[in-house]
Amino acid sequence: MLNSDLTTTNAASMMSDFLDYVLQDVDSYWIGVWTAAGYPEPWVNYAFPAPGEQVKVSTGCTPDESGLTNDSTAEYCASDDTIVISQTLATGIWDGTVRANMSANDRYSTGDFSVAYVVAHEYAHSLQSELNLLDAFETYKTELHADCWAGIWANSAYYKGILEAGDIEEAFQTTLDIGDYEFNNPGHHGTPQQRSSAFMAGYNSGVPASCDTFLTSDY
Repeated sequence: MLNSDLTTTNAASMMSDFLDYVLQDVDSYWIGVWTAAGYPEPWVNYAFPAPGEQVKVSTGCTPDESGLTNDSTAEYCASDDTIVISQTLATGIWDGTVRANMSANDRYSTGDFSVAYVVAHEYAHSLQSELNLLDAFETYKTELHADCWAGIWANSAYYKGILEAGDIEEAFQTTLDIGDYEFNNPGHHGTPQQRSSAFMAGYNSGVPASCDTFLTSDY
C-alpha cells in the first residue's frame, strides 16, 4: 500500500507520473512477495518534488539542519518512512548527467529504466527498514542489497512483459555511473563494479533470498 499524502500539490508532470507508475508497480510486486511470506503488506510514504520544491523530512535525512530536501534528493528516510525523489534529479538520471563515478564509460545509453532502477532501489530500503536491516549492517552492504532487490523487481518486470529493448542496459549503466570509490566515507554505497554486479545478480536470479549474500558476505 502507498500513502501519497506527501506528494507535491502542483499539477502532475510527466516525470511525476512516470515515477508514480514505477513505484506502483514496484509496490505491487513486493506486496505479493511480502504477503506470500506471511508479512503484512509493506507501507511507505513518498514524494516526488517538482523542480525547486522542497519536502520536509527528518533533519537526519538531509545534509543540513533544515530537514528540507532539494533538487538533488533521491533517498529513503527511515525516520519518516518516506521515499523522496526529486524530479530534477530523476531527469538527470534519465539523461545520464548524474554521476558519482566520473570515470565511467558510457557503454550503454541511460533512459527511463535508469530512473525505474532508482525507484526500485529506494523502495528496497523501505523493505529493509521493515525487517530492521538498516541498523544491523554496514551502509554499503544495505546499499548493495537494495541494488540486488532492485534487480529482483526488474526480473518481475521482464516476466510481466513491460520491459523494452535496452532497459536492463540502461539500469546497468546507471549503477556504474553512481557507484563510488569513497571507501572511508560512512556513506559509501559500493563501487561501480559492485553495484552493477548486485543489480544483475538480482535480475538474473529473481529470488529475493538470493540477495542475502550481499548482507552477510565479507567483501
